[in-house]
Amino acid sequence: PLDIGSKGSCQIGGNVSTNAGGQYFFRFGGLHGTVMGLEVVLPDGRVMHLNMEMNDEQQQDEAITTPQLVQPCSSTSHRKDNTGYDLKHLFIGAEGTLGIVTKVA
Repeated sequence: PLDIGSKGSCQIGGNVSTNAGGQYFFRFGGLHGTVMGLEVVLPDGRVMHLNMEMNDEQQQDEAITTPQLVQPCSSTSHRKDNTGYDLKHLFIGAEGTLGIVTKVA
């Protein structure tokens, strides 16, 4: 469980970007184990959906408005998936240097 001392002023994207853990970090670990999926905007403007499920309307909207900016990624939200690289763990704890976290599941 995540228990942050700055609950009233922090944002979930910032907590994920810094892999915050709060006062129970040593007992339960950081956020990387509890994050199921991310939506990240890369520096060049591309949007990556990492293990996030999108409904059909969201997929059509993004394909119509910015077809060159949508990055196809895995849409499974299974807890265990050991096929290939898990890119969401690159962004957790990167402190915004690789991309900006916009949604968290």
